[in-house]
Amino acid sequence: MPDYVPALRAHMGDWTYYVTVMKLGKIARECRLAEEIHTNPDLDNLIQRAIQDRVEKEMVPYLLNEKQRFYGALVVAVYGGDPEFSAVKVNEHDLLDDTQDSTYGFGLLRFDGSQMYYALDGQHRLKSIQEAVKIEPDLAKEEISVIILKHENSKDGLQRTRRLFSTLNRRAKPTSAGMNIAIDEDDSIAIVTRQLVKENETLKKLILANTESIGTKQLSTARANDPYISTLAAFYETNEILLSGFDGGLEIDTQFKQFRRSYEDIQSYYSYLEKLWLRMLKKCPGFDDVLKGRKTPGQLRQKVDNKGQVVLDETGKPMAGGNVFARPMGQYIIAEAVSTASISGGSAEDAIDAIMGNVSMNIDDDPWVGLVWNPEARNIIGGRAQRTLITNLISQALGLKINVGVRELRKKYKELSGLKRVSLLPTIDWSGSKDEADISDE
Repeated sequence: MPDYVPALRAHMGDWTYYVTVMKLGKIARECRLAEEIHTNPDLDNLIQRAIQDRVEKEMVPYLLNEKQRFYGALVVAVYGGDPEFSAVKVNEHDLLDDTQDSTYGFGLLRFDGSQMYYALDGQHRLKSIQEAVKIEPDLAKEEISVIILKHENSKDGLQRTRRLFSTLNRRAKPTSAGMNIAIDEDDSIAIVTRQLVKENETLKKLILANTESIGTKQLSTARANDPYISTLAAFYETNEILLSGFDGGLEIDTQFKQFRRSYEDIQSYYSYLEKLWLRMLKKCPGFDDVLKGRKTPGQLRQKVDNKGQVVLDETGKPMAGGNVFARPMGQYIIAEAVSTASISGGSAEDAIDAIMGNVSMNIDDDPWVGLVWNPEARNIIGGRAQRTLITNLISQALGLKINVGVRELRKKYKELSGLKRVSLLPTIDWSGSKDEADISDE
């Protein structure tokens, strides 16, 4: 049975293509993934596995749950069907000049009914449509724009279509993580992160959030006048850590970031994070000078002696060092300890007071030196293992239940620091302290 598709005919390069709209049900039934391009079944299976994970976790829930769901156009190649385009003359309005020499490409694309479509660009979208329509048949009535190209069933035609498939997928560039933080209107952490930078008078001066640094988590260590303690991307990461302790523990997974929370929830997150950040800044030794404008964060990242004088290297330049909380790495770790305390039932604010009042914020002191700070090279080192270890050291000092015993904690400390002898942090007495039995060796 012939199939007629309303379409616009257009040209680019040496391709003629057609722009149309199709029901999601038709797309789900008739359009296939681009396995015809790949004659190797193992390669096809690889494509299927790569697609399936994101489809199941992110895209199908998006189609099922998001009222403002919207997909961009699919690019599909059509195989068979003897396609034939017939222009349609438009003369209903004086402004439309549909003479033979005009560029208007209105018409009908006719197929004999034997055609097959397969996606060149939009395979994740196609697969999610197919899966979502099975769960919610009413989605089949909705529509998506489709760009159709004719696939020639020949060796040269296959090579030509395969090349276009590769070009569309290889050169498609997703938005960066930093750009997502700046524009995402569904991820509540991104929304609150932007809100804090825009609305809080203290934080807007301390977070680097310009276009040049939008994706970086690194700060300049060379400038004493640097006014920032974090970048937008690093600030986002710290906020995610802190928010995981909200209200005794908040599960932050893919769906949490994909579906916007209610206005009331977002305002609660904002108030919680604002309260914790201002508390950390107020209680952190040395930051009073920053808050009152007497020093810059860049100056806090300089090594000072016992008299508070900046230590110079052999060239006469200030040596890096100073306050660990003036760096994203220190903020991550302290946020993790605060979140652990909150999830354990303690007060996040009391935990901040206990940490800032009892754990040295000097990056050349324990527990930072040798784990996330190289005292010889004077730079940040370490990764996830070192961060976790310091979080556990602080949590153990706070008397919190952790997943590692004291002996294992010491062993890990020696292993990661390279020291033969190490000491755990002194026990901190605070409102969230647990009984001795809770922190005994396992």
